[in-house]
Amino acid sequence: MGERYKVFWTSESKSQTDQILKHLLNNWSEKECKDFLDLLYHFENTISLFPKSFKLSKKYKDCRLGFIHKHITAIYKISRKTITILTIIDNRSIAAK
Repeated sequence: MGERYKVFWTSESKSQTDQILKHLLNNWSEKECKDFLDLLYHFENTISLFPKSFKLSKKYKDCRLGFIHKHITAIYKISRKTITILTIIDNRSIAAK
């Protein structure tokens, strides 16, 4: 196993995450929020150790699509020993468009 990459979240990705958490709190329970945060932690840990473990995006140049949950995808970019999570997408909202 190689060196761990540093993971940075853009303000957009943080905002998207906050919106998802707000939605979970308003419509579900704290347990679902905790489960989602656990998934985010696992995702961040995975890409910090294995940054190329998710497929390259065909739509976004030099970006990868990290599947956090069947409804949630992160778009991230690798550069040197850092990973930048650009945004978080709710896949259901894309299907509705």
